[in-house]
Formats: sequence, structure tokens, C-alpha cells
Amino acid sequence: MDNNKWVDGFGEDPTISFSERARVVNELEKIGTLTFKVANTEDGWVAQSNEVPGIIAGGTEQNPSGEILEAGMREAIFTAFNVK
Repeated sequence: MDNNKWVDGFGEDPTISFSERARVVNELEKIGTLTFKVANTEDGWVAQSNEVPGIIAGGTEQNPSGEILEAGMREAIFTAFNVK
């Protein structure tokens, strides 16, 4: 696996408030978009944002599903933007 992937930023998480969503959307609008380059490693997978290199996700699954990839990338985005 070696490709680019776009992530729906909030998914279906009802615990994120409207004001938090608005704050992060505002920050993301400054960047434009977030896509990730996803690659297999000998220990699992890693995904790094093409636009913000410091946003990195990963896991130990050798063949992760799309849901696992998105969940990991979403968590990395939440961490980068201090989503509560």
C-alpha cells in the first residue's frame, strides 16, 4: 500500500461540540485540505499528512481496513488541533 487518502475530519463523533468543529474547520480552511500518504512498514502502517508533515498516524495492522486508517488519521488530526 502506498497511496494518498483524504479523511472526513470529524466522522460521526457526536462528542465534538459545534464550537470545536467550527474552530478546527477554520484552521483547516487556512491549510486548504489534509491528505495523507499511507505506506506499509514492517511493523504495520504509517500515514503522514502531505500538507502538515507533523500530523502522523500509524498502527500495527498489516492490512488495515479503510475504517482503521481513517480512525487513526482522524485521531492524529484531533491531536494536532487539540480537539477536546
